[in-house]
Amino acid sequence: MSLIADASQKIADRLTWHTANRDQAGIAKDLADGKDIPEVYGLGEAGLFDEFFCFLDQFGFKDLFMGLDPKSKKRESKVPFMAVIFIYLMRIVAGLKFFWHIDSVILHSQPLMRLVGFNGRAVREGTCNRGKKKSPSDCEPNDQQPTKIRGPVCPEFIASSIAVIAASALEKLLNGVIAILAANNFFPKKVSAVLDASEIQSTEQCQGCGKVKKEKAPELRRRKRRIRKVYEIVFGFKIWVVWDPNSRLPLAMRFATIEVDDLSFAKEVIQQAITNLSDHAKITSIAIDRGFMDGTLLWWINSEGIIFYIPAKSNMNVYEDALSLVDTGCRSTRTRNRNIGYGKNKTVVTDYWDVVGIEGLTTAGFYGPLGSGSHENRKDFVPNPINAVVVLHDPYKENNPNSKTMIILTNSPVNKPLKVYDGYDARSEIENSLFREAKQAWFIQRPSQNTEAGFRVHVYLTLLTMALTTAFQCWMDQQDKLEKDGRDSGIRKFREKVKEENGNKLIIFDQDRYAIFDAYEVFILCGRNVLMPTGVPEKITQEDILRKYCVQME
Repeated sequence: MSLIADASQKIADRLTWHTANRDQAGIAKDLADGKDIPEVYGLGEAGLFDEFFCFLDQFGFKDLFMGLDPKSKKRESKVPFMAVIFIYLMRIVAGLKFFWHIDSVILHSQPLMRLVGFNGRAVREGTCNRGKKKSPSDCEPNDQQPTKIRGPVCPEFIASSIAVIAASALEKLLNGVIAILAANNFFPKKVSAVLDASEIQSTEQCQGCGKVKKEKAPELRRRKRRIRKVYEIVFGFKIWVVWDPNSRLPLAMRFATIEVDDLSFAKEVIQQAITNLSDHAKITSIAIDRGFMDGTLLWWINSEGIIFYIPAKSNMNVYEDALSLVDTGCRSTRTRNRNIGYGKNKTVVTDYWDVVGIEGLTTAGFYGPLGSGSHENRKDFVPNPINAVVVLHDPYKENNPNSKTMIILTNSPVNKPLKVYDGYDARSEIENSLFREAKQAWFIQRPSQNTEAGFRVHVYLTLLTMALTTAFQCWMDQQDKLEKDGRDSGIRKFREKVKEENGNKLIIFDQDRYAIFDAYEVFILCGRNVLMPTGVPEKITQEDILRKYCVQME
């Protein structure tokens, strides 16, 4: 599939943006009165997402985007900053792997440029004369022929305009969007959150990037019965995200260079998530990885009334203590069947869990307001008790029998240890459903400029666009009262649904107005009869369509 065709499908399937005003009744009446059609396009490329504009406008997201304008240029540009933002977001939605593909895919597209507010002349001839040949005679003999559509702006203008957005403005935008989503009940009242950090890798030439030396696990080699570790230097940045696996929406995010330790922003990002939810929802539990193991952080989470789930490191005293007390704990087992393969190759596999809950462990001296330190050796030191769940067997252990036993530390009661196990097991969803999707399908590691500012803007806008598309799907489901029979529809199935529903529609532009019709409605309004408008013999008159769109008839 070609680049333009692939991007067109993604645009039609995900979102589209526009600043024109919808006037269904007015344009319907103009067509019925015999007026000429100014501009008409098929909606397969533009996307048929006028509902999304209604969604943004209804909940006030558009006003938040206006706050991104840095207003750093001395001379006022003819191109509104909101149009720049919309074009960049279109690039994210279109799933363009490289930023410069926007030139042929988005900037040269009449429907898409009309949707962000440019008129036909601006799309064909541009908004300025820079780089424009005065006449064919001025062109050198070896010059390439100019394209039929020049595009309103060039990619360099979009990239330079986006890169100057302030970090504080991006942070304010993301927090504002999450606060609006929380106020409109897009999150459950009780949120079981997940915290994790992920690397956003860049090249060594990236201006302002960090670097870190890390072990390259896939390149381990055996030499004389020993494993030789291979290290590499990785360049880039890091993001911290608090995420709700239930609504699949982020709660807060932080951005820094890649060498920054995971603990540096852990408390800050959790506090920001609590602030964003305000009184509309409450974080009741949070699952975090062992990279965030810190006694003061866990004690602070406990003081906020939040249950934490975190695996212990194997070199900790509390790890050995929990293993030695397995026989005295509360044991619980579970089996569950699942299908593998399809049709004749379908088989049933039985997964088995065996976990033990242990209460009141006193060998986690680091768990307290002071954390780890020499105070643990004082005679009057009294450690704070902590609970643990020892995972003796689970599907991961079944596939990796030589792996170390996982022990989950928690401040939750462990009389039902499987509940604690499930609480931590949800942490894997942020890696699979957020970080991997962002890198592979949304190209979060492909900014418009290879600089720190370019990466920051792209990361924030990509994560924000992913959140808005998820919220939009939820809103669409609520509006249409759709039932998915308990199955996750996902963005890909949603794309197919939108394409199927909107493949036979047309969008008509008239100055700053637009309207969307079924193809047969345009022919009938223009005075022609359609014998089978909906695929079956049926007579739909011009008056029927005008009445449908509430046009007053004399």
